[in-house]
Amino acid sequence: MAALFLVLAVVDAVLLGDAVLANTSASSVSVFDQSITGFTQGQLLVVAAGLGLLGALLLGLAWRASGARRAKRRQLRAAQRDLEGRVAELERDNAILRQERERLGRLAELRKASSEAQAQERARERASQSPVNAHA
Repeated sequence: MAALFLVLAVVDAVLLGDAVLANTSASSVSVFDQSITGFTQGQLLVVAAGLGLLGALLLGLAWRASGARRAKRRQLRAAQRDLEGRVAELERDNAILRQERERLGRLAELRKASSEAQAQERARERASQSPVNAHA
């Protein structure tokens, strides 16, 4: 959009510049080799002032539109940095949780092995106590 306003401002400036450079007398006006007659000097002055105001307005719109785009790009870059930071934080949390899961898995295996060993020990104790009770 800013480019369109800038192009229109350049076209306006070219039109105004051609009118000023091509007309040295006040009797008639020619723009791009086309003669325009029937206007008073006051009317021509108003038209030239209007073209100048239009050029300034178009330049202002182009400047404002490009500023809005810059602000939007800046905002998008900030949001992207925030998301990248959040992803890095989640990856760290994920790695910590994986390590904890592995540690808990090893603990569960050790508990299972320990309880199996205790069960076998109790079974051996019972087996060794059974013949003693049978002979008594």
